[in-house]
Amino acid sequence: MKKVYKHFPVAGIAYYEALFAIEQIKVGDKLELKPEENIYDEHAIEIYYKERKLGYIPKNSNYSISVILRQGWQIFEAYVQRVDREALSIDVAVFVKEV
Repeated sequence: MKKVYKHFPVAGIAYYEALFAIEQIKVGDKLELKPEENIYDEHAIEIYYKERKLGYIPKNSNYSISVILRQGWQIFEAYVQRVDREALSIDVAVFVKEV
């Protein structure tokens, strides 16, 4: 059984495309994590559902994931853990891939 490496709510969700995707998103959906060059946070990691940017890993949770992804290692899997459509909130669980 996989263990959760980190879990967090998507940060900045109100500023991106979550509003347009939240009706289709469900618990267990796979998400994509992408490092971003960002002047406000050198460890910024974007979170995508299909082609839609939902927001970011919160700054207080992104350091270790950022360092690993920026080295080119694709060892993480991210999934929707909880969706609150009324509050426009999505929680994410990140796992280390099993080999």
